[in-house]
Amino acid sequence: MKMRTVSTAWIIICAFTLVLFVLVGQAPAKTYNWKLQSVWRTPATQDGLKLFAENIKKATNGQVNIKVYAANELVKIRGTFRAVQSGAVEMACSAGPYNARMVPEGNVEFGLPFSWTTWDQAWEAWNKYGLKEKIREAYAEKGIRLITIQPAAEYAIMTTKPVRSAQDLKGLKIRSAGMMARVFQALGASPTSIPGAEQYVALQRGTVDGTIYPVFVLDAYKLKEVIKYVILPSVNLPTTEIFMNLDLWKSLPPDIQNAIEKASTQHQAYMDKRYLREGYIAVGSFVMRGSGEVIVLPEAEVRKIRKIAFAQWDRLGSKSPRLRELVDAVKRFMADKGLGTD
Repeated sequence: MKMRTVSTAWIIICAFTLVLFVLVGQAPAKTYNWKLQSVWRTPATQDGLKLFAENIKKATNGQVNIKVYAANELVKIRGTFRAVQSGAVEMACSAGPYNARMVPEGNVEFGLPFSWTTWDQAWEAWNKYGLKEKIREAYAEKGIRLITIQPAAEYAIMTTKPVRSAQDLKGLKIRSAGMMARVFQALGASPTSIPGAEQYVALQRGTVDGTIYPVFVLDAYKLKEVIKYVILPSVNLPTTEIFMNLDLWKSLPPDIQNAIEKASTQHQAYMDKRYLREGYIAVGSFVMRGSGEVIVLPEAEVRKIRKIAFAQWDRLGSKSPRLRELVDAVKRFMADKGLGTD
């Protein structure tokens, strides 16, 4: 009788444990609702980020829901980095120069002037020359997880006057900023800071003689009406970035982290194809409709320009040991690809 009572008790305990296990196993997975603000408002950027959010939601079976906001909708553009840093906004799409005061390494991340000119080159330098580790380290020190870089649109010199050599840049008023401004100043040009929305009128009135900007704006901003020359090869193919609050990233389970990184890779492919298509269409239309001329600089002139650009890279590299390592890594990459100065 006693044995039967003990056996019955054990059966009840085991059954209760099994039910509890099943109930716990059926508990709903934790959901995350995040905000992601971009520092831009362009259709390409917003379309790409919405696709990024959809891919993450799908990959996490609805656990992660991201609402995408355009520039200034949540915080001012210049406050985006600090908003993510503080956790007020979970994620952002931005670019290195926007963060350069806090993370100077962002200048290298963006793409040094006259460095890589294709997404494949940028991605190879990022992954195989140590850029990813060093730049992520710099962002982490500021409480940010840099998830990945993304391709942006190809930047070219676009002018109202012909530029067929490095010498022709001397004296030209060129809209540019940051590292690009320093390089063009060293080339003898006069860098001028003008908001993107005002450059059409500035070019039309002769306030500036040229601009360094993505080639797709020939159509998007109607610059083909005032630009007469597109100078190739391009200045560079810059990168944008997606980043999030570091503490939030660390709190995520590995499967969610993996889903975010996988979605960022899908986003890279989408943005590269879209910007290439828009750039080709814009430049093709510019030439076919007789709006202006595409000038391809001779290799000898390109190497002269690179030599001057490299000197400005070195000035950036002198600011810290980590920047020195990054600049040297990009120079090694350039040499390996035969894109040096000699």
